[in-house]
Amino acid sequence: MMAILRASKAAPDLLDLQAIPLRKKLWSYSQDHTEHFLEVVHQLTFKMDGQCYYNETIAFFYNASKKHLATEWNTVSKLVMGLGLTVCIFIMLANLLVMVAIYINRRFHFPIYYLMANLAAADFFAGLAYFYLMFNTGPNTRRLTVSTWLLRQGLIDTSLTASVANLLAIAIERHITVFRMQLHTRMSNRRVVVVIVIIWTMSIVMGAIPSVGWNCICAIKTCSNMAPLYSNSYLVFWAIFNLVTFVVMVVLYAHIFMYVRQRTMRMSRHSSGQRRNRDTMMSLLKTVVIVLGAFIVCWTPGLVLLLLDVFCEECNVLAFEKFFLLLAEFNSAMNPIIYSYRDKEMSVTFKQILCCQRQENINGTVEGSDRSASSLNHTVLSPHNNDHSVV
Repeated sequence: MMAILRASKAAPDLLDLQAIPLRKKLWSYSQDHTEHFLEVVHQLTFKMDGQCYYNETIAFFYNASKKHLATEWNTVSKLVMGLGLTVCIFIMLANLLVMVAIYINRRFHFPIYYLMANLAAADFFAGLAYFYLMFNTGPNTRRLTVSTWLLRQGLIDTSLTASVANLLAIAIERHITVFRMQLHTRMSNRRVVVVIVIIWTMSIVMGAIPSVGWNCICAIKTCSNMAPLYSNSYLVFWAIFNLVTFVVMVVLYAHIFMYVRQRTMRMSRHSSGQRRNRDTMMSLLKTVVIVLGAFIVCWTPGLVLLLLDVFCEECNVLAFEKFFLLLAEFNSAMNPIIYSYRDKEMSVTFKQILCCQRQENINGTVEGSDRSASSLNHTVLSPHNNDHSVV
């Protein structure tokens, strides 16, 4: 009997001794940030294959991918947000100016300029997407739900796809016109509208794919570090798709320039009118190539970074993410600047719009320069000259 009593008295002490390691472990976790503790707890659930986490917080996915999620606004974050919002406003106003200029100036009423206007619309949409991103980044990211986070990223994906598709359409249009020896394609307005509708339909579908299923919500181990709710497989597909499209456009323009160079060498002795046509076409071609070059330079680093995020575990891609995103954002502001520099009549049209001058002044005669593509279009495409040959 006495032995039983002694054993019963020793039992609590034995339990206390066994509980000491657990208490120490819990105490050590309590000293760390709360998110670190949640990360340890959630890592135990990742082994459960096939489980979906639609009701989890954004912090859950960021912890899973080990991406830092800010808890408060610091000086750098406020500066980045202020700069980002300023750039977004400039992007939207500048590209709206391009669309208005092409609409009111009849010399721009050709398929190539309609596609440029659609490219400006894509950049305008990108400005809206970045504007939404600026108000839902940093500490505000914590407030997002799974649906709103996917919406935030989907808007950016849609704008990028629209820009890529527009640039590809412009490249194809230039390829067709040059090899048919025309300054502008004879594509009807209805066909241009169909092309534009196809571009935006494809862009919306590409941006919506992660929201409708191609994500890592039900496969937590496949989540990306840079985009914690996106599946690595989707990011690889998206990056390679855009990079291949870039290569196709570069090949098209390289083919165009080689062809034009050969034709120029053969026809160097032709009349001044034909040389003017050729110079006009080359100036316009150089403009769209510069636009394409700026787009590739601004977006390729970010796409390569996505691939490194998937295939290079040792690469610290998160350290460069914000810089490349800012570079991509600036691209949407570059096209109006390029148009102003390369196209004299576009620049004059901008000034006329900003000064609220009448439309007949916009359609007035503008003295051309070697940089102007459209200032010669009035002569080349006037009713008295039906020759659309460029060489």
